[in-house]
Amino acid sequence: MLQSIKNTECYKSLKLASKLTHAYLFYSLDSYLNKEIALTKANEILCENGNCCGICAGCNQFKNLSHPDLTVIEQDSIKVEDVSRLINILSTKPVYAKMRVFVLLNADVINETAQNKLLKSLEEPNNTTVFILTTTKLNKLLPTVMSRLNKIFVPNLSVADKKIISSELKRENINIEPIINKDFNLTESINLVTNNNYLDTINQIFELLINLNTTQDIPSLVSKLNVKDKALFLTCLMEIFLDVLTPKKFDDEKILPLKQKFNDKAIIKILPHIDTAYKYINSNVNFTYVLDNLLFKILREKFLCK
Repeated sequence: MLQSIKNTECYKSLKLASKLTHAYLFYSLDSYLNKEIALTKANEILCENGNCCGICAGCNQFKNLSHPDLTVIEQDSIKVEDVSRLINILSTKPVYAKMRVFVLLNADVINETAQNKLLKSLEEPNNTTVFILTTTKLNKLLPTVMSRLNKIFVPNLSVADKKIISSELKRENINIEPIINKDFNLTESINLVTNNNYLDTINQIFELLINLNTTQDIPSLVSKLNVKDKALFLTCLMEIFLDVLTPKKFDDEKILPLKQKFNDKAIIKILPHIDTAYKYINSNVNFTYVLDNLLFKILREKFLCK
């Protein structure tokens, strides 16, 4: 995948050949793309030729992320003890390359205490260390941490870029070709074609919204749902309503009935209710109650905005 990413206009537009800095932050709404960009930058740094040549000893060691001077952290949460272990490595010299590279993927999962501990290393960098962070949620990073990072926005992949990456994904038995022309980002595309739960959730929501006509429909419709991932359900619900506003992703045959049912004014008022529902998914509030309440509000906005 690294060679494919390197050949995309997206990667070339980042101008990563500029002077090396001690800490990068790659950010966009596409976590998979953020990861690939970050790893490609790490490969560049550890490549003996500085260009991900793919043939030098450094690149060969980078394969399977086994380079001794590369540390990649990708976890659901990063706590202060994780950062402490990382800082201990900082005190040692690189094993093979001129630099040590630390890649922290989805840095928004680093808790506040751990971010403050990491801050000192970012404020007082040594000349043999490069940090590369990624995030889809800038607001989760402390302003003090953000100020120490070279922030680089990762642009959306063009259709041409997706075609370049598609051939590489096929080797991993992931086929995104049927939706290359849609407006799904790389993370969404891979989820859509590999995650049956994602596709099932999308289909359930379309059926739910088509059959949602009165408040009396709510109990029976909710009882039929099989929600395996609450956050995914609400994300997909938001995605579908956004697509009714500006059709980009889903087929017209699915979107058109909803566009006839929910006008733009109603949808604009519905979206904040979905966002509010997110606040309850990690609480002790029963999700059925959250969903009942949300659907009631969706219907209310629908009728008030006729």
